[in-house]
Amino acid sequence: MSTFRHPGLAEPRTKEEWRRYRDGRPPTRPVMPSYQQYLKLPKEEREEFNEDRDDFHSALVLVDTAQVKRLHYLMQRRMKANACRAAGARAGIVLDGPPTVGKSTLAKLFGARHERRLRRRYPERFENRYEVNGLLIDYTPVVYLSIPARATPKDLSVLLADYLGMVLRRGATQTDITTQVLTVLADVGTELVIIDDVHFLDLSAKEGRVVNDHLKYIANETAATFVYTGVDLKQSGLFLEGQASSRATQTSGRNTRHAVTKFGCTTEADKTEWARTVKALEDSLVLFRHKPGQLVKLSPYLYDRTDGSICALTDLLRESAIEAVMSKEEAITRKLMDRIEISEYAEATYRSVLQQRRKAAPARPTKAAS
Repeated sequence: MSTFRHPGLAEPRTKEEWRRYRDGRPPTRPVMPSYQQYLKLPKEEREEFNEDRDDFHSALVLVDTAQVKRLHYLMQRRMKANACRAAGARAGIVLDGPPTVGKSTLAKLFGARHERRLRRRYPERFENRYEVNGLLIDYTPVVYLSIPARATPKDLSVLLADYLGMVLRRGATQTDITTQVLTVLADVGTELVIIDDVHFLDLSAKEGRVVNDHLKYIANETAATFVYTGVDLKQSGLFLEGQASSRATQTSGRNTRHAVTKFGCTTEADKTEWARTVKALEDSLVLFRHKPGQLVKLSPYLYDRTDGSICALTDLLRESAIEAVMSKEEAITRKLMDRIEISEYAEATYRSVLQQRRKAAPARPTKAAS
């Protein structure tokens, strides 16, 4: 039984928080006694066992879908291509798509796995700080930055400095901070920079374009591969130069855009991939009365409920599993899932699906008048 429960991980804002994310492991899967043994446990032990199950369900297994595998492969290939190329801007990756398709998770997961591979290959870099120009260097191969709304160029440089643990002198200018950041990025061996939530740059406004130019400058001046994520970036202006829509920017000229999409539901391959994902999540459940394959049979219903969004699917199953424990039903059924409300977007989409089906249903024949 657990003696301490970690409150969970927030989005990493510093290299120390990133390392906690990188090294984080989901709670251990509880060993299930027989149902009769479970019922005989003293009340306190049963409650603690249920809390262990809730923790496990809350973390929920991350599924390497076909899309995740494909994009991780392409990102790794791009990093290998950039590894020893001559000085100059490296080609990057842009992950673009609608909300709730897992872009941020996909990028962070790639970064964490990449850093773990480096640790296996070069353990000495992580174990010992090394000296450069008389300074002890803390090896930091991956940098993760989430762009806040209305950020200025100086804000971005300060955020990067904070992530790297730099101490800035009072009154330092944007140029001073950026120069220091670029020096430290080189010294600490940064080779991957993940810039999340790029859609917060309002490129219709002068301020947004200035911040975008600042990002391009930082990318140009480092030897790292940049990965950007955001919502509907193709339409945002990120790939356009100012107001001239016919001219490609440096962003589109140096980066490859990959669409991150929801699951499809039209072809047999689509349906099979969705069912495999549902099965992987279902196999991780620790419930006494849940019948294997029960959720796979409900794959069409789960698709309707979530509109093919992996985030909505995990939200629904995570809360349903906890409800199954709390309600003592010990199984996830359609009846139980109908009680669970997830995001307003997913719920509104599901209501729309039901409404369309009611309209398309043939009218019931009326009884003839006698």
